[in-house]
Amino acid sequence: MWMNQVEIEWAAKQHHECPNVRKGVHLLDRLMQAVNQQSDGWAYWPAPAKAAEKLTNLLQTAGNLSYGTHGRITDADFRKAVTPIRSMVTRQKRIQSKYGNTFHFDVDAPTS
Repeated sequence: MWMNQVEIEWAAKQHHECPNVRKGVHLLDRLMQAVNQQSDGWAYWPAPAKAAEKLTNLLQTAGNLSYGTHGRITDADFRKAVTPIRSMVTRQKRIQSKYGNTFHFDVDAPTS
């Protein structure tokens, strides 16, 4: 299931007990912001949201993201859920360069 911009922004403001959930929510928020800055926007470019679907589904196993979560996700599950995002970024950098465009997003940048 994909999350829209409002859902992501709201989830990013909530308290999540698990550090991996916090990292995942902030990664999703940063990705959405990067997409909004470099394209027609999160709502109009499906590739990033589709790449984030595995992460979104994993995050939702920790509880209701809209109200803060108490559940936990493992480091291994987090890494697996981020892999499609990493692949999409690599692919989009290559695709966009063919058209004279760029797509920049650092999957590993520190999150708050």
